[in-house]
Amino acid sequence: MKSTFFRSTLAAAAVASALGVAAPAMAQDNSKGYLQGQSTDQSGQVVSEVTVTITNLETGLTRSSTTNESGNFRFPLLPPGAYSLKAEKSGYGTVAEERVNVGVAGTTTINLTMATADAMETLTVRGSSVSMIDTTSSESQLVVTQDFLEKVPVPRDIASVALLAPGTTKGDSSFGNLTSFGGASVGENVYYVNGLNVTNFRNGLGGAELPFEMYETFEVKTGGYSAEYGRSTGGVVNATTKSGSNEFEAGFSAYFEPDSLRENAPDTIVTDPNAIAELGGYEYYGLNHNDKISETNYNLWASGALVQDKLFFFGLVNFKDRTSDYTGNTLAYDRDGSDVLYALKLDWYITPDHILEFTGWDNSSDLDTSKYGFDSRTETRGELFGDYVLERGGQSYAVQYTGIVSDDITISALYGVNKATYSNVNAANTPVGAVHYPSGRQFTQFGLNTPSVMEDERKAYRFDVDWYVSMDHTLRFGIDYEDMSAIEETARVGNTLYQYQDCANMDAVTEGDLLNADCARVRFNTYVNSGSFQTKSSAFYVQDTWNVTDTITARIGLRNETFENYNKAGEKFVDVTDQWAPRIGLAWDVFGDGETKAFANYGRYFLPVATNTNIRLAGDELYTIYIYDVLGINDDLSPIVDEDAILGGAVYADGTLKGTGETVDADFDPMYQDEFILGFEQVLSDNWSMGVKATYRDLKSSLEDIAIDYGFNEYLEAEFGSSCTACSGFHYYVLTNPGDDVTVTTDPDYDGPLEYGQYTIPGSYLGYPEAKRQYAAVDFNIRRAFADNWMVDATYTWSHSWGNNEGFVRSDNGQTDAGLTTNFDQPGLTDGAYGNLPNDRRHMLKVQSAYQFTEALTLGANFRWETGRPLSAFGLHGTDVFASWYGAESFYKGGELVPRGSVGRTDNNWSLDLTARYELNVNDIPVVLRADVFNVFNNDAVTERNEVAEYWDGGANPNGTDSAAESYLYNLPDAYQTPRYFRFSVDVRF
Repeated sequence: MKSTFFRSTLAAAAVASALGVAAPAMAQDNSKGYLQGQSTDQSGQVVSEVTVTITNLETGLTRSSTTNESGNFRFPLLPPGAYSLKAEKSGYGTVAEERVNVGVAGTTTINLTMATADAMETLTVRGSSVSMIDTTSSESQLVVTQDFLEKVPVPRDIASVALLAPGTTKGDSSFGNLTSFGGASVGENVYYVNGLNVTNFRNGLGGAELPFEMYETFEVKTGGYSAEYGRSTGGVVNATTKSGSNEFEAGFSAYFEPDSLRENAPDTIVTDPNAIAELGGYEYYGLNHNDKISETNYNLWASGALVQDKLFFFGLVNFKDRTSDYTGNTLAYDRDGSDVLYALKLDWYITPDHILEFTGWDNSSDLDTSKYGFDSRTETRGELFGDYVLERGGQSYAVQYTGIVSDDITISALYGVNKATYSNVNAANTPVGAVHYPSGRQFTQFGLNTPSVMEDERKAYRFDVDWYVSMDHTLRFGIDYEDMSAIEETARVGNTLYQYQDCANMDAVTEGDLLNADCARVRFNTYVNSGSFQTKSSAFYVQDTWNVTDTITARIGLRNETFENYNKAGEKFVDVTDQWAPRIGLAWDVFGDGETKAFANYGRYFLPVATNTNIRLAGDELYTIYIYDVLGINDDLSPIVDEDAILGGAVYADGTLKGTGETVDADFDPMYQDEFILGFEQVLSDNWSMGVKATYRDLKSSLEDIAIDYGFNEYLEAEFGSSCTACSGFHYYVLTNPGDDVTVTTDPDYDGPLEYGQYTIPGSYLGYPEAKRQYAAVDFNIRRAFADNWMVDATYTWSHSWGNNEGFVRSDNGQTDAGLTTNFDQPGLTDGAYGNLPNDRRHMLKVQSAYQFTEALTLGANFRWETGRPLSAFGLHGTDVFASWYGAESFYKGGELVPRGSVGRTDNNWSLDLTARYELNVNDIPVVLRADVFNVFNNDAVTERNEVAEYWDGGANPNGTDSAAESYLYNLPDAYQTPRYFRFSVDVRF
């Protein structure tokens, strides 16, 4: 048989063929694959009416398409997987491809060369080459497959997968294990599982995570994403799960991370001027050598066909045991959890062109915690202070239909429910909470000062249409609607926490003997917030993928966002409509050979108003602090005071449900960001490619709650000659764009000369700067695809993040109040706020590599190096009386202004992770043994430091006129690199 070789490019992204023929325009569903190509003869002439048939090698799904007059064919909405391909036409030999891999990201392109029947009979191609670059895409994304994770050591969580992408960095420990994308805060990302949005809509901090064994692929989008994606000014993580096939399979896997092989971070030792006499001037602040952290995961899974070629399942049960015990200066915590998690994927091929899918899981988990007193000097555990439970996760599911209506129209529809709880509840009811201030030493038994029940539910609806207008234009358009509800039940223990202070007998305090502590004063710290709150987000979009020429592809999109937030009474207080977000991308196949690409992208991205804003700003939150003389103590350890003799205090929220006109500026813009990308990629050889990309992000608008009392009063006196009776300094917290005018509807003098009505206060009276955040970065990448038994992927990133607003949440004080951080609460708190932001990492280097020594043995490595995090110094504001009531929250130290990020950085840090994977057969059963070691050299660089430089005198010194003592904890390490630990695993398949 005489054969003629044709070049096919099989990739996760669209590519032009080696013959220089442009790929047709296409659109892409975020959980489906797309296969396309063109048929030509040996001279390069188009061959039409070729019947192309593909068959999924695992499920038997078969579809056929006929090439049009341009020789083009396409297969949209393909379940990801491996397919065989056959091309036939009378008078020509049959062209066959045994295996074509179709992924979820981009397009697989295979171009066919048809030879006349007398020249060939059947051509079969094996081991086809993989394209290194996608010459039609202007997105910035990384696709992480199970094949990659089998070769390279990566912790089994979403954040660690996201950290593989250029421009991502690990967020502060205050937020848990989360990732910052492109200078944005860790609360500005969006997360999907099989098309269902699973992002934490309360504050944006992460999203639902399935048992890791359930995942199949991850798309990590760091910029330039199309109009079908929204509600993010950071990045997008789009995960897909495994599915069943015609072949029944089952398996067992176990993962062990033993505490005995885990190192501990260094202890933190502090110098205490008060301890010099008895201890030589030191004490332990953090006894990290006592920490115990371990985790064991067992997975049982099965997959197969309930109905051959029609109905498939993949089900998994995960058993997870974890321990995380740690000790501090005065407290020790024992944390243990034992949970069973479930996940199920069903795929029903109603016909080859119509598919119905179900994804469901229950990832509910409880972490039981016991809190004990602890003496770090003697390493002695004291009495049990209380037990509490950290409740997380919930039940979620999604149903998705995809269908090919005609040769030119495909549709996709999804309905899903995502439930999650973030509750922290005490194990026992404690009627009175009595503690010492400021040490926090408990006199009564309870686990948490402020227990809370937080339960969220999202109902998501989505409908998308792809219209293949011509071979040059594909229109994708759709609607996206989410209805979210949050239940909040949060209060101090007994509603009011009694904080005893100025105690003469500190030995009695240490022993928990309040009756003999001789405490002179007590703070009534009251916090109560409860209710049900609703948020709605909707959008519609259109995306045109257009082959402008044979070598230039344009992706032109437009998204329209609407955000609605409701207060506790069900009244709408945020109604943001017609937020137009253009997305424009250009990709140029420079030489028309699919090996050189230049690309550019511009996009605008909006972020919804977090539901946390409803809860904190649009409810009847009661938050007060009052200070009294102690006249006596009751048997239950509650204080006896004269409630008419208040020594000091503040009312941060008075417990009334304010009118929406008082809490929200009548004319504001939502939070949004503009992004510009310019890049170049080049194939260097069959397996090597390189790329360079520049990114600039500019936060154009930010929503914050600001106190307008002082400026409002100044405005009223200047314009109307009357004062604002309600302006206590903390009464009017208004959601607005800092630096702009603010319009509120209120009665500022309680039925005095001023009438109830609408008032517009010029920004010049309020004293706030505009919120600013900018990010610039340049990435240099060189990649070698896995071939000849090895691969490597290396990226160096230079970046800079600067401004006066980190974003949704705030790292330098660990505040998770999305959109309501202290950053703009008072004008004085913004003094010195402009500088290098917490997520600024000037230099980063990431390298992943693997080498397959034999068919059985593979070794892999994951290396990461980055510069440290900018540091600030927080103290008492010396001139702004209202800012001083926030304590050490201003950019001041010793009465001097210290600009943000100007007191150095944490250590530069690097780590190397290694893996060894060995495959063997035991009685014809495949078994995989694996060992991973993370942070091989046990590097212990400091990643966070205490940035609070001064004590807060708690109301006795509201003006900051007395010299505040510098805290001996200032600049001490708060967090270190994750110490060295091992993970062992075994995977058995039947």
